[in-house]
Amino acid sequence: MTARRIFSPLPLAAALVVVAITCALGNWQLNRAHEKEGRAARLQALAAQPPVVLGRAPLPQLVTDRTVRVTGRFDTARTVLLDNRPHGNGNDSRAGFLVLTPLRITAPERAPASDVGAMQAVLVLRGWLPRDAQDRTRIAPFPTPESEVTIEGTALAAVPRVYSLGQPASAEAGSKIRQNVEIAAYATETGLALHPLVVEQRSDTGDGLARDWAPADLGADRHYGYAFQWFGLAVLTVVLVVVLGWRRARRLAAGSTAP
Repeated sequence: MTARRIFSPLPLAAALVVVAITCALGNWQLNRAHEKEGRAARLQALAAQPPVVLGRAPLPQLVTDRTVRVTGRFDTARTVLLDNRPHGNGNDSRAGFLVLTPLRITAPERAPASDVGAMQAVLVLRGWLPRDAQDRTRIAPFPTPESEVTIEGTALAAVPRVYSLGQPASAEAGSKIRQNVEIAAYATETGLALHPLVVEQRSDTGDGLARDWAPADLGADRHYGYAFQWFGLAVLTVVLVVVLGWRRARRLAAGSTAP
């Protein structure tokens, strides 16, 4: 008895497509988990290195994921609240804001503010603030230091984004509450010469904001779980095809031996 007779061509082809898709999705989930674990290991290694000190001079190279230190004064009037952001600890279901404020860098005497190409400021992701459930425009007070402060944190390549329908981030220019902020567009909007990075603040400045940022490997276990489900579905499909083929073979065999 040939395999062609045991397995119907159309159901077999459909089963092969399902197996191929589920295996591809399982591999994708595994890769996502490995990416997050790899970044977490990279951050741990970089954290052991001395912090990069940000000044007014442009950085000669990218310092993404490095610990950085910068001294200056917060430009409170230009604070932006990034809406619809969850608490980083993963245990607080309330909606909230991420507080983003430019820090005007204290210029050393050897680099006066008039220097061409000097960086005036850097954006600082200061922490998380819960949102009023009834009125999103009613902002809980959070103190901002008026004096010079030294901030230490992790350099990010961009301001963390959330998916937003409709207009681009540049369309929200001038608003205090926004969905997203792009560094280049914000620099154009404010006229500030900004470093092309964002400092995810780790040090405490007494502002009461939550800074228990989500770890880099957050969700890796979930990706492994999804991968297990996809691979399980592929195995289940194979088992189902084999069982149905076996039953079909028995029926054909019984029919051929019948008097």
